[in-house]
Amino acid sequence: MGTAMITYKSSSLTENQKYLDDYIDGIAIPYDDFLEEHILNSAIFSIFFKGEHIGFFGKNEKMLTIFFVRDAYFYKANEVFAEIKTQFDIHEAFVPTTDIGFLSVVLEKYESIAIQALHFTATNAMVRPAEFPREHFRIANEHDVQAVEQLAGDFLDKYPERIKHQQIYVLEENGELIGLGVMIGNVIMRNCVGTGMFTKDSRRGEGVGRSIILHLKAIVHEQGKIPVPGCWYYNTNSRKTLESAGYISKSKLLRFQF
Repeated sequence: MGTAMITYKSSSLTENQKYLDDYIDGIAIPYDDFLEEHILNSAIFSIFFKGEHIGFFGKNEKMLTIFFVRDAYFYKANEVFAEIKTQFDIHEAFVPTTDIGFLSVVLEKYESIAIQALHFTATNAMVRPAEFPREHFRIANEHDVQAVEQLAGDFLDKYPERIKHQQIYVLEENGELIGLGVMIGNVIMRNCVGTGMFTKDSRRGEGVGRSIILHLKAIVHEQGKIPVPGCWYYNTNSRKTLESAGYISKSKLLRFQF
């Protein structure tokens, strides 16, 4: 598929590992598991120019989720991108602002742009201690499934599976489940762990979410890894919680429409 000089081949991230490594090296600020999930659920295609493997891209239905062309052939990136949009019926793209190559191409021609989410990184800023101590925070087990589902509802999916894989933590007070934390190991962003939290409605404003974020950050650091929380752009409360826990957002996930 493609023109005589530019062609595409159905492949996988593994088949593009060398260029995936180059792509990762170019991401200055890691993104969380939300974008990774979209990429991992995408159909991956290798890009060839005159038979030479020059990059790859991923599409999830009509959305482009990842796009990479090696520097030696980046002068062809706009042409390749325009052709991909036409041949693969692409109408949208998720682009993290930290991916300057993809961003530079998409910015040249689009119909609309919106901020989808914020990516956060930890700082060395001194912050006040967690309002709820670490000893009240633990990994959820199979006996917690019903209580976790009742607390969080559609905040997540596959609760039994996530609990089995130790992705969910719970914060308790006097036997009451007042919040939960989420830790999901990143696949693409090396040595990173996506983190998140959910607070019981009746306990909001007490530092529950902030305590969870601080405890998750400590746990991830103890594992020698990097915590990468994120939140929906319009979730002001989550943003304030993360910032109060010493995180800042210098990268955003953009949603382009063509």
